[in-house]
Amino acid sequence: MLDQTTVLLIQTTVMLTVTAQLNLTPFGNGSQSSYISDVDGNPEYAVNPPMSNEYSLDKCSSSTEKVGQARGAWWIFEFSFDTAYITDITIYYRENNAFEMDGFQLYVTNTPTIPPNGFLCYEDPKPGLPNIRQTIPCYHLGKYVIYYDRTGYELESIPYAPTVSLCYVAIYGCEKNFWGSNCDISCAESCIEKHCFPGNGSCILGGCSDKNCLNSNCDQYTAVCTEGCKERRTGNFCNKYNLAFDSSILFNSTRNEQAILANDGNKTSCVPSHGSEMWVQVDLKEISVVTEIYLTLIVNITKEGNHTLYASNYSGLWENGTVLFRGESLPTVINVSAVFRYLIYEPPIQNQIFKLEVCEIGIVGCPPTHFGPFCSKLCPAYCSGPCDIETGNCLFGCVNKWIGDKCDLGPSCYETNSDNLTTNCSPEIDQVYPASGPVNGGTLLTLTGNYLGNVNDSIFVDISGVRCHNVTVQTPYTDLTCVTGKYTALQTIGLFVWVNANYFSDSNTKYFTFKVPKILEFLPKKGILSGNTTVTIRGLNIDFEGQSRYNISFCDDVFCLKCSVLPKTISPTIIKCKTGKSVEPRNMTQLNVVIDDLTVLTLKETFQYLPDPTFDISTELPKALQGGGVVFSIRGNGFNNVGAITVERVDNPCDVPEDTSTECETPPRLQNQPNNQTIEVNFDGVTIQVTLEYVNDPTFERFQGIVEYDMESSIEIKGRNILNVARYHDYHINIGLDGSCLISDINMELITCIPPKSVPRTNKTDVTTVHVIVNVIRIHIYIGDIQYITETNTFAIVVGLLGAGLVGSVIMGMSAFSILRRKKTKAANEFKMEIKAKEEIIQKARRDGMSERRRNVRVEDGDEDTEPEESIYDEINADEENNTPENSYLDVHGGYDELGQRPPTNPYNQLQHENQNQDTINNVTNADDELQCNTRRNDYLSLFNGYDEPISRNYPDNPLQHERVDNNNSMTNLDNSITDSSLNDYINLRKYD
Repeated sequence: MLDQTTVLLIQTTVMLTVTAQLNLTPFGNGSQSSYISDVDGNPEYAVNPPMSNEYSLDKCSSSTEKVGQARGAWWIFEFSFDTAYITDITIYYRENNAFEMDGFQLYVTNTPTIPPNGFLCYEDPKPGLPNIRQTIPCYHLGKYVIYYDRTGYELESIPYAPTVSLCYVAIYGCEKNFWGSNCDISCAESCIEKHCFPGNGSCILGGCSDKNCLNSNCDQYTAVCTEGCKERRTGNFCNKYNLAFDSSILFNSTRNEQAILANDGNKTSCVPSHGSEMWVQVDLKEISVVTEIYLTLIVNITKEGNHTLYASNYSGLWENGTVLFRGESLPTVINVSAVFRYLIYEPPIQNQIFKLEVCEIGIVGCPPTHFGPFCSKLCPAYCSGPCDIETGNCLFGCVNKWIGDKCDLGPSCYETNSDNLTTNCSPEIDQVYPASGPVNGGTLLTLTGNYLGNVNDSIFVDISGVRCHNVTVQTPYTDLTCVTGKYTALQTIGLFVWVNANYFSDSNTKYFTFKVPKILEFLPKKGILSGNTTVTIRGLNIDFEGQSRYNISFCDDVFCLKCSVLPKTISPTIIKCKTGKSVEPRNMTQLNVVIDDLTVLTLKETFQYLPDPTFDISTELPKALQGGGVVFSIRGNGFNNVGAITVERVDNPCDVPEDTSTECETPPRLQNQPNNQTIEVNFDGVTIQVTLEYVNDPTFERFQGIVEYDMESSIEIKGRNILNVARYHDYHINIGLDGSCLISDINMELITCIPPKSVPRTNKTDVTTVHVIVNVIRIHIYIGDIQYITETNTFAIVVGLLGAGLVGSVIMGMSAFSILRRKKTKAANEFKMEIKAKEEIIQKARRDGMSERRRNVRVEDGDEDTEPEESIYDEINADEENNTPENSYLDVHGGYDELGQRPPTNPYNQLQHENQNQDTINNVTNADDELQCNTRRNDYLSLFNGYDEPISRNYPDNPLQHERVDNNNSMTNLDNSITDSSLNDYINLRKYD
């Protein structure tokens, strides 16, 4: 049993290795404390080749402290883009004048203020004189690089003011948001402000390149992948190729089926091992170039000792290997430069029992056939062994007598006995850059390919029918440059390259285009004295790619002020540039744009240099939320003279509602910094500092489950610091995809709002459930879901039932009414038919009775041809003139009703006694039957009493007392009476219907 155990956890600690990147001096302009003249010792000379300490006023900058100003001497370089991350600064000072440099300082800042106020990269130490040629590391983000000297010097006991004489300055790094050897790789979107280190792409301000991290887990602030890396990746940020991923791993003291856990990319899955003698072997399966080694181990030891790494190409035994590393502690990353196949790790203690856990092994390099970013390019075909993983140069020479750094020159294409190899093979062209230039020529072309000649070869280049002059071999056989001549109207397409007697000819491909550029306008027309105003120049055919092709300036009658091109803003119709400084207000009357030295475009329009803005600085600190986005105001004068007002770490420019004020957004709070943080606000070339007080962000409680919403009431959202900085109008609450919650009340701890009455759109499976998101400035917080509930409405049900009952009743009533109406119609039709039949019987009886009476009268008078009806008609009508038609039917029936009761003196009775004809008796009997029918009819009509107005049944005492009745008139009255009565009864029935 071990008496004492020490647990050594070897885990990740960030170590950054950043190499020199792109020289950024072509992207900006210089200024200095004083000027000898318009042409001598200008600040731009310090960034122009050659790289030398040789001093002259047309090659080096020269400035001294301004007379009357004890501010020192300085040289400033300002980038034409916003900011750059600086990795190294190389300085070539004036030869034999190291004493002038004594005590100098080098700064990277965001403001051009003097004395400098920013990051101090380097300060010359005492005693001794500095080296006039040195490279200074300076890992910092900034807008300006400032060489500053305030000490001065003495010569022969005579004091001299501070002086700056720089012959060459190179500033290496990348523009913010980019990284890589050419600064052409975008930083990860997940990095805060998309800001990363130029050398490896790791996040500077925090964030995480989680697309490469295992399970997308990483530290928010360091960007280190916490659980490991996805396949074939290693390193703290999982941005490097891992040779160990496809290797085989062997443990001498454990079951090797578990060994795969040591190279699966997962730091949390470890291979346990214990014993007295242990080692771990990694077989890369082929000889490869290795630059870094990462080991994640957990070691239990009782004594101190050395961790040892061996490398070998021929055996997996550590005794046969070369020691790559030995030390008591094992760093996170071991930097090596080696070529091997086997890697062996030996723990510190041998011959004692202890425990070892190997969690992850990462070996950075490339397979022997590949190089480049993440080993994405193939090595040259004739390399003897692996190539350099960055340049692709063959590390171990060439095979089959090929020569060159990349083994790209074959044995049949050069004279082996010549000191200066001359190519004998036809040239091969891979690329021509750039692809266009102005018609006046002067464009510097670079041709790359194979067999393009050496310094002693005779080389001729013709492109698009134009001779290319000043042909210069840059890299033997693979790269050459030349300068285009002037375009002629006989332009053709194609490229012709002659090297000695061999040539390349292609007349079908357009390698280069000649253009006619033109300038139309520029905006804005004014800027401030401190410069840095962005000017947009519009024109035609003005897009020419490549470095240092433009020279833009605003000029008056005396001199010109440079406007530095912003290279990433060039398009066929637009160029953008940043104005230089002016010492006094000026009207620059002409814009000059020079392209490739030979094309000069001018525009006669005025650009005004106006006074810099002034500021009324308040002592009250603006408050800001942790995530930024809160609006604060700055007051002063001259803000309308400024082209753009920007705040560091904020994408949107400030608003300028009037000349005396501007409104800006606060940036996010920097982590691991105090709550009061100072930010910089840029007014073009003028920068001021503003201190912000960061307060706690609003926080909100999550709903406890899904909240049911009845579509009538409001909902409550609980939280803290709700109105700490934000106000009512800063809040917006999303309900679902397209709904808003109308805020009815808000305080520090509660928001009350009313959701929309109808269900908004949702992306959930349940279409009645929608999310709730609180938005305040830059904060967006999901707090839960609400579900729209459709409750049973009793009133609606009652109304529905009543409505249904009413509809049913109406239908039933209409059905009953329809049936009753059909029955009534049928009865009425039967009644009409019955009346009609009775009428016919009465009419027949009447006719028969009248005929008999007429015969009797004729016999009695002795004259059968006499018409007794006329006298009788006259006698009867004398009394019936006042009878109404409606009573005719009743009167006639009344007469028949009493016919048998007439006295003997009555003429009708006399006729009845004198005439015993059976037909007459039958007629009278039929009349009696008719009277009984009428009685039944009246009873039938009485059934309808109450449906309409009762039918009049007036029977006045109207006996047939007249001695004679006109037959025709009586029958007419009888017919009319019966017809009218029947019609009235039928009409009354239809009214009811």
